[in-house]
Amino acid sequence: MKCIITEKFHESGIELLKEHGTVDVRYNISREDLLNCIDKYDVLIVRSDTPVNKELIDRGKNLKVVGMAGIGLNHIDLEYCKEKGIAVFNVPDGSNDSVAELTIGLLICICRKMYNAINDVKKDHWDKTGYMGNQLKGKTIGLVAIGKIGSRVAKLCQAFGMKVIAYDPFIDPSVATEMNVELMALEDLLKTADIVSMHVPLTPQTYHMIGKEQLDMMKDGAYIINLGRGGLIDEDALYDALVNGKLKGAAVDVMEKEPPGHSKLFELDNFICTPHIGAGTIEAQQYIAESLANKVINHLKSLNA
Repeated sequence: MKCIITEKFHESGIELLKEHGTVDVRYNISREDLLNCIDKYDVLIVRSDTPVNKELIDRGKNLKVVGMAGIGLNHIDLEYCKEKGIAVFNVPDGSNDSVAELTIGLLICICRKMYNAINDVKKDHWDKTGYMGNQLKGKTIGLVAIGKIGSRVAKLCQAFGMKVIAYDPFIDPSVATEMNVELMALEDLLKTADIVSMHVPLTPQTYHMIGKEQLDMMKDGAYIINLGRGGLIDEDALYDALVNGKLKGAAVDVMEKEPPGHSKLFELDNFICTPHIGAGTIEAQQYIAESLANKVINHLKSLNA
């Protein structure tokens, strides 16, 4: 086995792979260099910043496996990989708890104006009464999808004494009932929730699923949280809703373009953004690396059996 890793990968996973072949760690490799050398490798491990498109796949004449050190696969041409006989693996459960925990962290941060308060204290401005926010207990949170991450967010929110409602056309209603979550249409959720939290993947169907029309449906003074994908929310419409006071605040871990460069959203005090760190915990990254490495190794063994 000869493997190239183009983005950050926990050392424990690298060591597992090294037991079965050669591993080249090339975190800063340019696209041109990757295209020129990919034919030497039968395993490519990436994260979300390395597009695995037709051009790269065609250059990788010896590729047998593409591994995604995370969940999302929208940057990988899955159909073309299948056509070329290249197996694609990801780790869909690796960061569920970490993302759910960050959801709660951002939720508290925006509802309690913590970002503004912390920054002002660092500027020697101490104001005990200038950051009146909202408590979570008694609020209704609307989860857009209650899959592996959304279901964990639901449990955490219930621990805070929140009512949880959800929109998820793909879940068995009996599962939602067991979770003590009320299912409803997206329109009804937007009209009911004090806080809306996005946990769906980005697909052609979900792109800009929250636009001006949907934001206008939300309660005046509501909050929106997004730890799904940046393209789920129309950022221009979000900016307008935050500026005109329709929404009290928004907190996101994802942007439609990453890195986003300058965004007018960053000028707003009621908007906070973290740089796509949902899976950024030591525990999650170790699990992801080891799980993906084992999937790659087992697949290659099966080919040689």
